[in-house]
Amino acid sequence: MELEKVSFPSPWTLATYHSELTRSSRSRYLKVGPAPGQGVRATGAAVPSLIAQGGFMLFGAEMHIVTIAVQPAWRGRSIGEWLLLALLALGREEGAHTATLEVRVSNGIALRLYRRAGFEAVGYRRRYYPDKEDARILALAELHRERVWGPLRERFEVLSVLMGRGVEAPG
Repeated sequence: MELEKVSFPSPWTLATYHSELTRSSRSRYLKVGPAPGQGVRATGAAVPSLIAQGGFMLFGAEMHIVTIAVQPAWRGRSIGEWLLLALLALGREEGAHTATLEVRVSNGIALRLYRRAGFEAVGYRRRYYPDKEDARILALAELHRERVWGPLRERFEVLSVLMGRGVEAPG
């Protein structure tokens, strides 16, 4: 819940996460934690047990990405991009041909990330969020096709090697 609260103006509730994680057979979540031995930084500050998380729901051949969040101090280290690509890889393995999501119109960083991955604007939800901000609906079609997945897979492999080496703790 800490990550949720620092990442979103309208965070999900604990009850929503509990339902997603225990009651829905269509939900898939990935989490990123600290590397072994990275529990405390040189400054004595603790490294969070959850650095990033993301999830999607699978509806037949469509995966709907419901959340991606990275601890603020850990942003800018390609963790969010790796997590997005990991979600797409998992969805693809489970038969997804299309990925969809909503993103706040004010979230320029997320919009750039999704566009770099090939997502395109397909719609608009007026006053979608609890604070009445609009959302842009994005989709990545033909994820099952090699011409779409190939470049994403290559980037995912490069980032996976980098992530496997570990990401330096901030501060």
